[in-house]
Amino acid sequence: MLYYESDGLLATQELARQCGRLIQPGTLILLQGPLGSGKTAFTQALGKQLGIQRAIKSPTYTIIKEYDLPDRDYPLIHVDAYRLEEGGADTVDLAPYLNGQTICVIEWPQFIQAYLPNNYLLLEFEPQGLEGRRIALSLSDQADRRHRDLFDQLDQHFAFQK
Repeated sequence: MLYYESDGLLATQELARQCGRLIQPGTLILLQGPLGSGKTAFTQALGKQLGIQRAIKSPTYTIIKEYDLPDRDYPLIHVDAYRLEEGGADTVDLAPYLNGQTICVIEWPQFIQAYLPNNYLLLEFEPQGLEGRRIALSLSDQADRRHRDLFDQLDQHFAFQK
């Protein structure tokens, strides 16, 4: 597990932008943390780095939002599973979005964990004071090379705490 100390929104966005520079299709990123901890801000900055021009909002009520990426033949999928806390995950067909041909970001993954593959990068957001965040990065047990390379490259770029 690696730790990134973000002193505010700009630092969190920089982490997301760097992730966007390195990310490959087939990558699944899970974002955990309390309300207001920076999950959607991270996704917005990632999407902007990938070339999305329109507003990226958390799909709290629609659950899944798909964004076409300019000059790429795969989309960014943004999932907000918050409303599935008390059930209903079995009514959402995630398989088409986790097929290796997308970049998928899932907020509140703990509510749909049973439906997720064991191949992902996890970012856990923990507020620190008024503006700061501690962001823990970890890999799933069965993370493939794509996820491991992203993890390693982020570590090299930011020199995370271990």
